[in-house]
Amino acid sequence: MASNSQATVSGGKAATPNGQKGFVAQMLSGHSAVGLAVGALMYIICISGTLMVFHEEFQRWEQPNATEFAVGGAEPEAVARAADAGLKRAGETPHHFYVALPTEGLPRMAVAYDDNHGWYADADGNLGEEVHHPWSEFLEGLHYYLHLPNTLGLTVVGILGAMLVGLVISGVLAHPKIFRDAFAMRLKGNKQLAEADLHNRLSVWGAPFHLIVAVTGAAIGLASVLSYIAAETYLEGDFEAFYEPVFGSDPAPDETPAPLADIRTALMNLKAEAEGVVPWYVMMHDPATKGQGAIILAEHPGRLIYGENYYFDAAGTITGKLGHSDGPAGQQIIASAYTVHFGSFGGLPVKLIYAVLGLAISIVSATGVNIWLIKRREKGRPAPKLELAWAATVWGTPLALGCSFIAATSGLAEDALVTGIFWLVLLGLISLSLLVTDRAAFSRLMRGATGVLILIGVAIKWAAYWGEVTSPAAVWVNVAFLMTAAIFIWWGRPKGRVRKLVPSAAE
Repeated sequence: MASNSQATVSGGKAATPNGQKGFVAQMLSGHSAVGLAVGALMYIICISGTLMVFHEEFQRWEQPNATEFAVGGAEPEAVARAADAGLKRAGETPHHFYVALPTEGLPRMAVAYDDNHGWYADADGNLGEEVHHPWSEFLEGLHYYLHLPNTLGLTVVGILGAMLVGLVISGVLAHPKIFRDAFAMRLKGNKQLAEADLHNRLSVWGAPFHLIVAVTGAAIGLASVLSYIAAETYLEGDFEAFYEPVFGSDPAPDETPAPLADIRTALMNLKAEAEGVVPWYVMMHDPATKGQGAIILAEHPGRLIYGENYYFDAAGTITGKLGHSDGPAGQQIIASAYTVHFGSFGGLPVKLIYAVLGLAISIVSATGVNIWLIKRREKGRPAPKLELAWAATVWGTPLALGCSFIAATSGLAEDALVTGIFWLVLLGLISLSLLVTDRAAFSRLMRGATGVLILIGVAIKWAAYWGEVTSPAAVWVNVAFLMTAAIFIWWGRPKGRVRKLVPSAAE
């Protein structure tokens, strides 16, 4: 969030009062260096995070024919029936077993085990088609881990979150007239001022949101590093003890076969004992054994915590809870970090606000580097290849997402291949950009191609489910995709005569 208002960019020099000049210059110098170093990855994280706000809607779009019913529409008997059927399909007793209950965002019931392999179920507990949403899983891997190994990926993303905290704070401090210039928008004329105003206004208006998302993202991402340090320093290397206040602990293993814990009775008892809570997950550790552990994760309406863990025994008796809802303040704050970071509270209106603000921070990430590149050029130190590579990063990321979108929705690629397509396309576009002679035309071409790819992906998916769509959300996601495609195609339309993008060998 490199703040560069007219006062700080005129002529490439700080034009602030003498008492502030040195301080502001130091802030801008450090701010630009950090912003450039993390610009590309930060931009990808921001774009993917904006999309991740709608991960539940994407899941409903990917399988638009799955049975949907209202929150609380899954009767305890049906949940128990689905659990029994899912456990039988799993074959050998899994280590972990889950039953997802209908929620406002994802009004479906599903059973899954260990590697999230599972099936949807109808309101009577009968299992249907296999759960399959490769596009949503691709986005999750990109935003959470940058598709790196889990611990490494979380750490890198956490570090980026910590850097974003620094960028937000230093950007505010580097803008001494933040309130006076809050509504200054000079988008025509001087390119540097236009980029700076767009960057600064979005930064200022969204600063509280940017800071909250950055802090919670850093906390979530760096938890693995903190757990290692804390476990080695204070807990004799016991990582599970570090996470126990947040996620609870698994019981001592005893693999002796036993009946599956009574989920039906447990749900009925929870309803009687904890009035107003909404169960949305049943989680079991080593199910159908004497050492099985059973938990109902329930939402507390009106609270930011992601849920409370209610423990139950083999007979379905509620034996206690973890304490997210009424435990120490620190525990409640940690349990709220996920909800606040991903905007999973307040329903669709909050998601739409998060999407707008997420798009704003993506623009801030892009314009921050643009400003730095423009300054270099105006100071007589242009970096044309770097400008081309950055343009390819900004517009190539949506295009690479479009390619992965096609691969995932068409069924032509799965998991690692979808991921590989994204990174190969993005790196290929960056490499190609170094040969380009017309950056503006190349950017327009990438925008237009992105819109076409979205249209193709929608057509492929909708053709596969024509006449079978039962999810209202899937229809609205389709409309949103079509609108997005139209915007990209309009944005990528040719302007005037199109020059040759890549010179011939003779040239």
